[in-house]
Amino acid sequence: MVKKRGSGEGSVQKLKNGQWRGRIMDGYTEEGKRNLVSFSASTKAEILQKIRQYWIEKEEHLHIDRKILFKDWAEEWYEDLRGQIQNSTYSGYRYTLNILEDYFGSMKLVDIIPLNINKFYRKMAETYSTSYLRKFRAMLIQIFDFADDNGLISRNPARHSMTVKGSQFEQKKKDSFTEEEIRILMKELPDDLTGNSIRLLLGTGMRSQELLALTIDDIASDGSTININKAVKMVGGKPELGPPKSKRSIRIIPVPKEYIPYALYLRENGAHPYLWTLSYKSPLCNVKTFRKKYQKAIAEINGVRALTPHCCRHTYITRLQAKGVPMETISRLAGHSNIETTDGYLHSSPETLAKAANMLNDEKGGNVA
Repeated sequence: MVKKRGSGEGSVQKLKNGQWRGRIMDGYTEEGKRNLVSFSASTKAEILQKIRQYWIEKEEHLHIDRKILFKDWAEEWYEDLRGQIQNSTYSGYRYTLNILEDYFGSMKLVDIIPLNINKFYRKMAETYSTSYLRKFRAMLIQIFDFADDNGLISRNPARHSMTVKGSQFEQKKKDSFTEEEIRILMKELPDDLTGNSIRLLLGTGMRSQELLALTIDDIASDGSTININKAVKMVGGKPELGPPKSKRSIRIIPVPKEYIPYALYLRENGAHPYLWTLSYKSPLCNVKTFRKKYQKAIAEINGVRALTPHCCRHTYITRLQAKGVPMETISRLAGHSNIETTDGYLHSSPETLAKAANMLNDEKGGNVA
């Protein structure tokens, strides 16, 4: 039986002939395949010693600079990344990078081991969701791969750290408004740009960044559809117009009949060139500015939790699921790149699950969508 080892020791296996074999992964070949190194010996102890000696000799040949701090190298990696990805993505990396630098910044690059990284994940799990922990892990892998490529470390500790799975950490709940809260919001929100925008978010599942990029021409003259083909993205703290989140995010959303008056309100009362133009000096509305207006409007209504704008999107998807809309259809309406993403937005209430189970009582054999 193969026993996997930690901290770069790879795997150790006893063969049928009584000999022992060890195998480690040392980076990747030029073809992108795993570079596997094998060892053989008559005892397990000899195998482990050979693996340790391999890493020691490799470090000696690399002439590793043990003075480089994580923060300094992370900044080198970040600067090298400039121009390789979209400006909005590059700017968005800054927030994640700052968190990594706050934790690992003063540590020497070569002294960071998988144990340090695992402790970091556990600490961050107290504040961040599992999906964001995966972002931390992905960035750490990139930073240490960059160091490995430049001969600064012998192996990537982030690749040997734990994989981040939902079962390992308590997933932060992505909440949605209840039916009672929706009823209150629809009734109590102000009849203005902010109030009717919130109503439209609930009825269409748009991202707030997509809402802020809308023009008059993006809303059908009868308010029945909304064309999503662009989004506002924050770059260096300033709003810029760019493509939606993914190719699937480019879509035409049918507006439910109940919500058409709010689409028409935005079309008829919105500003120019963008419906959410607040200043002619900067025609695009800052995402933070919209969030503040959203939060203020929600805070003034009793009986409604102070959920985020993105929770309107969760609400939209959850309500569609409760009505029995197929997952594939929900995914297309939401503009998700895959169904798995949509599944992460769902909030099945006990009532919804009970309704689905009771469909088995249908004498004619009703099907659950």
